[in-house]
Order: sequence, then structure tokens, then C-alpha cells
Amino acid sequence: MNKVKIVIVVIINLLLQTVLFNRIKIIGVNPNLTIPIVVALSLGFGAYVGGFSGLFIGLLEDILFARVLGVRALIYFIVGFLIGNSEMGINKDDVRTGVVLTGVSTIASFILTILIGSFLGDSFSIGSRVIPLIVELVLNCLMYFPIFILFQKIFEFPRFRL
Repeated sequence: MNKVKIVIVVIINLLLQTVLFNRIKIIGVNPNLTIPIVVALSLGFGAYVGGFSGLFIGLLEDILFARVLGVRALIYFIVGFLIGNSEMGINKDDVRTGVVLTGVSTIASFILTILIGSFLGDSFSIGSRVIPLIVELVLNCLMYFPIFILFQKIFEFPRFRL
């Protein structure tokens, strides 16, 4: 049953990202709902579900928005897989863990986008991108709270006890 719910979440994320959040600009930045969702799925279900849901969402976003296919897919896959694989010292039931990992993932996504873009010949001015990064960081971390609460209600996360 969780698989169907994950597919529904991915579709709703894509619809919200394309229809609603691309029209909202806060200090020139569009909120990115995908990163908090990938973080929440990775924390709840592990590396494979988080990684492949990030890959699938990223591919759909690349097909719809990107000039180069696969950049977002690669970034979201890496984020989902690494967070899902990190088992040591992470309290998955604490919202603060997800907020911190969402912030780290936002910064990592920014850095990877610049690195991949520079390999593809894009020129970036990091100085002009600091304020938008901070705004996106705050927005993504704030969006994790309702996602965490919603996912706790709709998903049955696997629990392992010794």
C-alpha cells in the first residue's frame, strides 16, 4: 500500500511544483518542494526508495523544465540515496533531523548544480547566488515541517527493533 501512496505523493509533488510553486516567487526564488519530500522519503523508507523517488521526480522535472536532461535527476538521486543510507546517529522520528538534512541537501544541490553547470559551460556568479540560496534554504526547511506531519499520518514507516 505504501508504494501506491509514494506514487501519489510523487505525482502531487510534480503537480504542485509545476502549477503552484513555479508561480510563487519570494525574493526572486521559487520554493522547491522536491528536496523536503526526497529527504522525508529517504528517512522513512531508506536509500532505495529515497534514491529512486528522487531519480524519478528529477527526471520528470528535467523533462519539463531543464535544458539538459538528467541534472536534477542525478542530484535528487544522490541526495535520496545518501540520506537513506546514513543510519548511524540519525533519529528518524525527530523533525529537527529532517530539517537539518533538508538544509544540507539544499546546499549540496546548489553546489552540485554549479559544478555540473560549469562542466557544461554555464557561467555562474556565486556572489549573486548567495541571497537566493539562503532564501531557498529557509523555504525548504520550513516546508519540511508540514511534509513531516503529513507523512507521519499517511505512511506506515518500517520499524526495526532488536
